[in-house]
Amino acid sequence: MYQNQPPAEFEDPGRPVMKSGWRMVCLVLLASAWGLSELIGGETLLLTGVGLLLLATARALWNRPGSSVAIAAIAVLFKTVNTAPFLCHLMGIALLGVAFDLTATLLWRDDRRAYLRAALTGAVGAYLSCFLFATTMAWIFKYRYWAEGGLARIGEHTLYPGSRGALVAVIVVPLGLWFGRRLARQAEGHPRTALAATVTVCLALWVLGPFAN
Repeated sequence: MYQNQPPAEFEDPGRPVMKSGWRMVCLVLLASAWGLSELIGGETLLLTGVGLLLLATARALWNRPGSSVAIAAIAVLFKTVNTAPFLCHLMGIALLGVAFDLTATLLWRDDRRAYLRAALTGAVGAYLSCFLFATTMAWIFKYRYWAEGGLARIGEHTLYPGSRGALVAVIVVPLGLWFGRRLARQAEGHPRTALAATVTVCLALWVLGPFAN
């Protein structure tokens, strides 16, 4: 029987490259948007929610170990080049990315329980990021406030801000998974347009970044 679709050997050989290129640029765009949100500022819980949403969206597009750390690194770079660096803020971004990467590598799967796994990834990642932040401030940088509080302060920071972050995470991380899947479906039929649009928006963020502070 004749089919309307061309045989596999006549498919556009550039399409897989275009798709992977779009996904990589999209990760840079999401990381830049995270850096921009941190540059604008706001309540810590809100910024954490934005970061988790963007990390989840990126993970839905490119589920690879280390990808969330790379996104956090770009977000840190975006904020650093556009404002005077503040170590606590930068470490908060970086360690949220590390914590999310670790939990997503262990828990994130594209199966029938993907949204449940995403919620669990976000909740565990929120607790882990608070723990990593507190221990880093107390035992590595030895900030007086954290060092004097010792294990009690580390536990308090892990439990209370961590719980608030986990409650936000069980909502925004599945939402990010849904949004990332939707982006991928929308780009599937128009990979060149998607790539061009993503590059344009990404460049615009970096150009306009200095004016957002």
